[in-house]
Amino acid sequence: MLSPNTHLQLTKVDPDRMRAAGFANERLRRKLELLYAFHYELAKVPEIVSEPMIGQIRYQWWRDAIAEIYEGRKVRVHEISTPLSTLFLDAKMPRFWVDRLIDARERDLDPTPFPDLNAAKEYCAQTSGLLMQMAVHICKADIPSNTRDFDALNMDNVLQAGKAWGLTGLARSWRFYHQSMLSALEFNALCTVTREAYEQARLAFGTLPAQIIPALSYVALTPQYLKRMSSSRHNCEDMMPSYAPPLKTLRLMKVSMTGKI
Repeated sequence: MLSPNTHLQLTKVDPDRMRAAGFANERLRRKLELLYAFHYELAKVPEIVSEPMIGQIRYQWWRDAIAEIYEGRKVRVHEISTPLSTLFLDAKMPRFWVDRLIDARERDLDPTPFPDLNAAKEYCAQTSGLLMQMAVHICKADIPSNTRDFDALNMDNVLQAGKAWGLTGLARSWRFYHQSMLSALEFNALCTVTREAYEQARLAFGTLPAQIIPALSYVALTPQYLKRMSSSRHNCEDMMPSYAPPLKTLRLMKVSMTGKI
């Protein structure tokens, strides 16, 4: 269980994933929140270090912690890494997913802009897409095998949905990165590929099994974010799109009831 301070921090920095996880039962919700806390530990590194070398040391710390988990060694004591051992091993989380997520987040230390939209899409697939796959995997592992109704779920579609959410995040954060990592891209083009990625994921899914909805329902917030960013009143270089929390909750409730994003 996360400390109150960590939980509060997550609700501030990752509110949409946390809001979606709130639709899970308490046991599953805590597992998803732990996964998101791990992801935040990785994502915040570039923001808290003064130079890339220090950031690389922090990422190596996490690689070493993951090695301890999967190699059966004593896991270093830490609010996140200690319970993460039980979470990953019980869920049989593929280690290469975890290693790949760390590698992808380390890319944030590199100030080199994405050369094109394809590079941005690949980055989003290996960060937000992979994180969504891990969350869905935890949901699938959380219930008895004889009650599963999503064995045929295509994890490539999950990756696509997560990629759409990652692209949404890049567009929403344009004001912060348009002179750095996004400087070679064009805002409207980024919104277009975001919409395409979301529609591809939406059409690929049928009715989602209820058990996995808390792990991916937040992608259903994408259209309203895009609508706000396409408004003539939106200045992408000075503004972030606003989306009232009650409206988000209503949208997530609809996904929960219909199983459709």
